[in-house]
Amino acid sequence: MSADLSTMPEKISAAEIRLPTGNFSDDLPFFLKSLGFRLDKIFPADDPAVAVISGHGMCIRLERDSDNPAGVLRLLCNEPGQFAGGETVIVSPGGTRIEIADANPPLVQPETQHSFLVRRLKDSDSWIIGRAGMRYRDLIPGRLGGSIIASHIRIPDGGPVPDMVHYHTVGFQLIFCYRGWVEVVYED
Repeated sequence: MSADLSTMPEKISAAEIRLPTGNFSDDLPFFLKSLGFRLDKIFPADDPAVAVISGHGMCIRLERDSDNPAGVLRLLCNEPGQFAGGETVIVSPGGTRIEIADANPPLVQPETQHSFLVRRLKDSDSWIIGRAGMRYRDLIPGRLGGSIIASHIRIPDGGPVPDMVHYHTVGFQLIFCYRGWVEVVYED
């Protein structure tokens, strides 16, 4: 790699250190409570596998079931083709893998796979525990190719839910409260 990286700091808008974790449910509280990091994002909502945390001058992306043996640093660039001579991967002398990624990639929604189905509670799969202790079950198996999420969500204990910042890359989302009430906060 012969590109002079010191001349391009204005091209980088953010950086993440990606760390694999085999025990997501224990690692996340460890980073948050024991080490004092702040949770910025967690997804998917119904079975968290990725958490982005920040603190101490760094941003870490914890990934469940990742097969990365070493740390990976992602540099998120406004114009990735103009950074590092257009390289998309650089390896440090110590073996750290540095990935050059687009800071603002285009939103790509999966193509909807149409089907007709009826989901009844008595026919459903078991409930899974998602973020903030809420119980989830998918109402659309396979999520029609990933384009539509429909979940039956239960909050068994009621009251305030220590919810987490998350997002969905879907074309449609509807919230219907069957019993009680819910207050939802959206970006902007």
